[in-house]
Amino acid sequence: MGKNKILKFIAVFSLFSLLFAGCDKNLEKVQEVNVSAITLNEALKNDNTILIGATLDVSRQISVSPENATDRAENYTSSNPAVATVSGLGIVRGVTEGSATITIAVGKGGHSVDVPVTVVSKILKPATEIRLLKTELDLGLGGTYNLADDLQLIPFDANDDLVYTSSEPAVVAVNTVGRLEGLARGTATVSVASKQNPSVKATVTVHVVAFSGDYPRTGWTMTASHALMIATGNPEGNSLAAAVDGDFATNFCLVRPGKSSGSGAGLVSVPSGEAIHFTVDMKAAQDVDYFRILHRNTTQVFIRWYAFDQILGSNDGVNFEVIASNVVVPDAATGSPQESVDITIPKSKYRYIRFYAQKAQCFYQSSYTSQGNTVQIQELYLGVK
Repeated sequence: MGKNKILKFIAVFSLFSLLFAGCDKNLEKVQEVNVSAITLNEALKNDNTILIGATLDVSRQISVSPENATDRAENYTSSNPAVATVSGLGIVRGVTEGSATITIAVGKGGHSVDVPVTVVSKILKPATEIRLLKTELDLGLGGTYNLADDLQLIPFDANDDLVYTSSEPAVVAVNTVGRLEGLARGTATVSVASKQNPSVKATVTVHVVAFSGDYPRTGWTMTASHALMIATGNPEGNSLAAAVDGDFATNFCLVRPGKSSGSGAGLVSVPSGEAIHFTVDMKAAQDVDYFRILHRNTTQVFIRWYAFDQILGSNDGVNFEVIASNVVVPDAATGSPQESVDITIPKSKYRYIRFYAQKAQCFYQSSYTSQGNTVQIQELYLGVK
């Protein structure tokens, strides 16, 4: 490198050094200011309720002192991640019902604030009024009634938890969903109130009286001694529920002893001399002193029941006791009456009632050349007078 070039390089280098030195003197040095205190914003201090799966943003929800503090980075932790998690960005997510505390920490001095969070499966909207369609009702002894069906909450979308109570639980029992049961004759006041605000309530006066008439058959089921025949394309059907379902388009059919009926996989045969029976489960022990049969129709008399050898009762479905023997179904051999009269039997109180038949007189009438392969019932009623 020539002497002149070296001198030029030195001159340029010196110039740049002077320029940078001047800039360095003009730059203001940034001074770190520590956080001395933090305060949670009012909006997050009290009720922070979220649904399961919902989120809540708690970031930048604090006030920092002094205002010119430089270390403002926020760190988040949850006291109960199984209930509520929190991300590094301050997004809280509800996981399951319960409570958790979200802690927001700022600065190097250990400053923090807590955010209470409650996670719920539903957001409660309290009722301002509870109405019942009835203020008074009669309930049969041993009977039940669903009070919740008569309930109206104001506003219509209120979803309060409700509390049901009976003034005389030995007379009228009520469960947590408003199902009444008459246990003894007498009168009781049943109230339904908001769990959140017990002053919001309604009451009904319930008189427990001796029941009479046909029992409601809702929930009743039946079993039978033999499989049910199923005929291909049978429009009227055949099922264990048919005799207690209130549907006049279905029938309960059992194959008679010594006969076969059905087709294919639905073919059923019952040997001669073998007994057949069916059992009604009323789901609770009830007084019964009569039954009534609605026959299939007024023309096919040869498929009717004419009698029962025994009618039996049980409370466990296993051990049965005889209630009545040789019970005749009046006018069953006459075509015109489709529905029998109330057939009286000794009063009993059982949950299960069994109708048992073996003798030919239960299915056979000599006046008919054809007796059919089955005996059929359209509806069966049980009651007390």
